[in-house]
Amino acid sequence: MGKWIQEAIDQSPDGRISYSDFINLALYSPQTGYYMNNREKIGRLGDFYTTSNLADAFGRTLARWFVHCVKEYSLPPVFCEIGGGTGRLAHSILSYIRQKEPAMEKDLKYFINDVSPFHRQQQREALTEFKYVKIIESIEKLPVIEGIIFSNELYDAMPVHVIEKKQGQLYEVCISLDEGKLIEELQPLQNANIFAFLEDQSLSLTEGQRFEVPLAMVSYIKTIAEHLQKGLIVTIDYGYTNEEWGEPAHKKGSLRGYQNHRMFENVLENPGKMDLTTHIHFDALAHYGTQFGLKNEQLLGQQEFLLKAGILEELCDHDGSNPFSEIAKRNRAIRNLVVHGGISSYFRVMMQTKGIIESMESFPLFG
Repeated sequence: MGKWIQEAIDQSPDGRISYSDFINLALYSPQTGYYMNNREKIGRLGDFYTTSNLADAFGRTLARWFVHCVKEYSLPPVFCEIGGGTGRLAHSILSYIRQKEPAMEKDLKYFINDVSPFHRQQQREALTEFKYVKIIESIEKLPVIEGIIFSNELYDAMPVHVIEKKQGQLYEVCISLDEGKLIEELQPLQNANIFAFLEDQSLSLTEGQRFEVPLAMVSYIKTIAEHLQKGLIVTIDYGYTNEEWGEPAHKKGSLRGYQNHRMFENVLENPGKMDLTTHIHFDALAHYGTQFGLKNEQLLGQQEFLLKAGILEELCDHDGSNPFSEIAKRNRAIRNLVVHGGISSYFRVMMQTKGIIESMESFPLFG
C-alpha cells in the first residue's frame, strides 16, 4: 500500500478519505502517483493502449477534420490537446498538416497540456521537428484562444466520488484502514455538491446501485470553456448517457484498474502502480457545457465519426502479395478502427462549440 495514501488517511479528522481523494493521490501525487512516476504507461510495455497508439490514421483523420473546421468556421489554426500522452497523436496530426496544408502550418500554434512529467518528456522527444509546439503542465497556463481544444481519453482518468444506495439510503463510499490494509467504508451521504449533481441530472439510484459522480469533470469543463473564446471542444472517450447508466449491466459502476494489460476490479490493490479509470458521463458533460457557454453539436460513436471524417481516405493500394508489409499492416489497423465490435465501438466523440453561429450541419465530410 502507498505510504502517502496511508498518511492522508491518518491525517484525516475522520480517519477516512473519499474515493475522489484516493484516486487523486493514487494517480497524481507528485513522484508517487501513477501518472507522475517515470515508467511506461501506454503501449506494449505499459498497462493499456489508446486508439492513437494503434494507427497513425486516427490522428491524420482528426487532422483532416480539424483543417476542415478551421476553414469552414474561419478559425485560426490554433489547437490545444489535453492529455497528450506519448505525443504520437500530436505527431500524426501535425505530420498530416505539414504534408497536406503547408500554408496553414506557417500560422499554426499547437499546445499540449499534460500533468505527467514523464509524458511531457516523451512529447518533447517525439515532437522536436515541430518547433511551434508548446508543452504546458497546467490548463491554467493556456491563454484564451480561438481554435480547437480536444482530448482523447482525458475525463476517464479524473477522480470521481463513489456513492451507493443501500436499504433506501444514499451513502458515500470512502476509503479507510483496517490493520494497515485499505478498505471501503460506507458513510451517509452529506456532500452537497453530489446531491446537486444528482438533482441537476434528475438521477435516482436503484437499491444496491453503485454510481460514480464526476465533480472533477464538471469543474474541468468550466475551466476549458473559460479558455476558449471561439471554436470547438472535441471530447473522445468511453462513457454512457444517463439512460445507459440505469441499465442493470452498469449497476456496480465502472471504476476499474489496469496493470500490464489486465483489468482489476479491486482498485485498492496497487495504488500508484496501476491506472484507474471510469466511464464518463456524456449527458453531464453536455448539461454543464451548456451552463458554461458551450453549444452541444453532436455525439457520435467513434466508428461513425471516423468514417464520416474520411478515415478510409487513408487506405493505400497494394498488390496483396505480402500481408506483412507496412502498407498491409496499416490498412488492417484502419479497418480495425471501423469494423463493428472493434475498439471504436467503445468510444464516442462529443462536439461542442462556442461563439460559432453556424450549426455543424456541414459535418460529415464524407458519407
